[in-house]
Amino acid sequence: MARRAAHRPGTVVAGETWSVVHANDLRPFAGRVPYLAAVVDLPEGPRMMTEVVGCAHDALHVGMDLRVRFRPAADGTGIAIPVFRPVRRPPFPA
Repeated sequence: MARRAAHRPGTVVAGETWSVVHANDLRPFAGRVPYLAAVVDLPEGPRMMTEVVGCAHDALHVGMDLRVRFRPAADGTGIAIPVFRPVRRPPFPA
């Protein structure tokens, strides 16, 4: 599979496609709860389940534009994990 650059943001899919995860026993997720999990449509066609970072839990919404970022895996394998963050950072509650 060849790499292709994504030039447009992905969006949160309509329907019941995101949630706040409060419990996860799997490494490395257990240490990061609560976190946002969402299904994101990429403009090139694929759809993927991912973590959304840099967004208040009550600010995520269907149709929100997201950009991919890559986080190094915590296990030191050198693998980069795709996560998404809002194109425009919504305000966090005071």
